[in-house]
Amino acid sequence: MPKLNWMGPAMLSLSARNAQLPMFDRPTLPRALTLAVLANCFAVIFSAFLLMLNCGSVSAQEFRLANRLGQKTAKANTPDFTLTTKIYFAGERKPNTVHRNIFADGVIYSVSESDPRFLTVFDLNQSMIVLLDQKTKTRCSVSMDELTRLTARADASVTDPMRRERLGMNARVRLIGPQRYEMTYPGVRYEVEGVVPPSPAMAIANAQLVDWACRLNIARPRGLPPFGRMRLNDELWKQSLIGVKTKLSIDRNGADGEPVMKANLNIESDWSEGLDDDAERQIDQVRGYRVVYTQVNWSEFAD
Repeated sequence: MPKLNWMGPAMLSLSARNAQLPMFDRPTLPRALTLAVLANCFAVIFSAFLLMLNCGSVSAQEFRLANRLGQKTAKANTPDFTLTTKIYFAGERKPNTVHRNIFADGVIYSVSESDPRFLTVFDLNQSMIVLLDQKTKTRCSVSMDELTRLTARADASVTDPMRRERLGMNARVRLIGPQRYEMTYPGVRYEVEGVVPPSPAMAIANAQLVDWACRLNIARPRGLPPFGRMRLNDELWKQSLIGVKTKLSIDRNGADGEPVMKANLNIESDWSEGLDDDAERQIDQVRGYRVVYTQVNWSEFAD
């Protein structure tokens, strides 16, 4: 069985709807970067499989944001809104990727305007993440409970301090100005400016999106390991902020079997309250896809 590039010897497996999630090598840039950064959204987009680690006790490093937010989000009166994220290569004025996340009635619809083939649905009401492929008209899904267990096992499997440092598991978030934060770990630097949204529930909902996108990225590796981004997201959530401007610098030298990654990106996000006609249309469309598309297991779903 192949091993995850950024997980080293830890082999991951995950059973979803009686289907074993396959192992994937991380793609090279630029597509990998796009997917990883959208977990700034992140990440999404097909931010997605695998984990059967040694099931020892979970280490001190814990990623439980989604667990903490789950009940709060279910009970909160989260207003409908749309968050649009644009990703630029440094120095360029035209975005490389534009991504829309539509928050409506406890469901988050993640749509790439740059590559609309794939859609991701984060269904908080049913504790399920659904991936949709408009080309093959197929869908696959994984429960959030499975991803939570997968994340804990992934964390417990990495005990070497140097490897944990390289994966961003021990990254520290530092306040560098009013609502501005910096986080660095080997080969990666984030600088984020946050804004308090009109409703605290919007910050919770966005934090949950990022957290689940990162967990999905553990299951289906894309671009950077998601652990550092999860820590940054945790800090923004604690301050009730949504990141609106992010500078991401990547200079990974390909150690431990990872691909070489080098990029400087600027990420801008803004939101609009309520749902416009286009958002309503996309929601109706995705609801239909979830019904009529053929359910497949992870190994059959397009990468």
